[in-house]
Amino acid sequence: MKLKLSTIVLITFFGISCGGKKENYQNIVRPVRVVNVESLEAVKKIYTGVVQAEEYSKLAFKVSGPLISMNVDAGQKVEKGMVIAAVDPIDYNLQYEANKAAYITAKSQMERNKNLLAMQAISRQDYEIAEADFIKAKAAYETSQNTLEDTRLKAPFNGFVEEKYVENYQKVQPGESIIKLVNPDKLEVAFILPETDVRLTRVPMKVEVEFDTYRGTWFTAAVKEFVDASPDGSGIPVKLKITDPRFSRDIYNIYPGFSCQVVLSIDHDVADNYVVPLSAVFKDLKTNEISVWLYEPATGTVKRQKVETEQLLGTDNVMIKAELKDDDRIVVAGVSYITEGQKVNVLN
Repeated sequence: MKLKLSTIVLITFFGISCGGKKENYQNIVRPVRVVNVESLEAVKKIYTGVVQAEEYSKLAFKVSGPLISMNVDAGQKVEKGMVIAAVDPIDYNLQYEANKAAYITAKSQMERNKNLLAMQAISRQDYEIAEADFIKAKAAYETSQNTLEDTRLKAPFNGFVEEKYVENYQKVQPGESIIKLVNPDKLEVAFILPETDVRLTRVPMKVEVEFDTYRGTWFTAAVKEFVDASPDGSGIPVKLKITDPRFSRDIYNIYPGFSCQVVLSIDHDVADNYVVPLSAVFKDLKTNEISVWLYEPATGTVKRQKVETEQLLGTDNVMIKAELKDDDRIVVAGVSYITEGQKVNVLN
């Protein structure tokens, strides 16, 4: 999408009065800073990634109590519905039996009162009291039934145990993680993108992944999600999805925790574009053209080069189209104080 530079706070004044003043102005050697332009075609970055499970769950009990069975170990495969662990159900079973008895009694009393009401042997109020007692007893019975069932922790899907956090006979609390169960059939790749490369999240690019256990085999991938911030200052977390139809876990034994290489390269659609600092771009007030100052080392002078802006890359750079070469140098500081053909003194 083309940028309207009026929306970017980078437009610098360009336009010097004509006549002798301009000639005298050009005789002044202005100090400037220059940088080499960076072609997007040359942008190819390699990062270290790690395989993660897309679907995982840290399983925990809804009830507290001492563990009486722990049926899995780290790395073990489990099937959906398998009992992972169980806490002592004695107290919960006693409560269940008590509530069950109260439920049966309340149900019998309500049915008896229903018959008596039909014979007009009791008042409507007496029947409604019995009905309310039955509803309360039923709710308590069903709750205790569910609580007793919660003393057994079951696997919600097929997977394997990546981590085990507790041991048998240990007392656990509600919500305390018991194991981390992952689905090995749904994988993603995670890596950290340095803050200096944040622009790569805003341009079309090709993503490839090479797993350390299968060197030389590259799989195409796509950016699944990324956080447009650096939460802990280490960089931008990015997650990739393997989109290559050749990738199959029946062929490639890839598991969470495996290392890999991630390569990001710019798409050919923008390969003829360049990345320049925002401070290098200005608007000529006479021609209304967007330009940069191109430094010519042979003469020590600058000349104006018309450019076409494409999009912002982060907060400090912009992507442009222009007739430039990879070894060209442009002015990034001192832009507002020079004119066409003026001699400059490069400070850097």
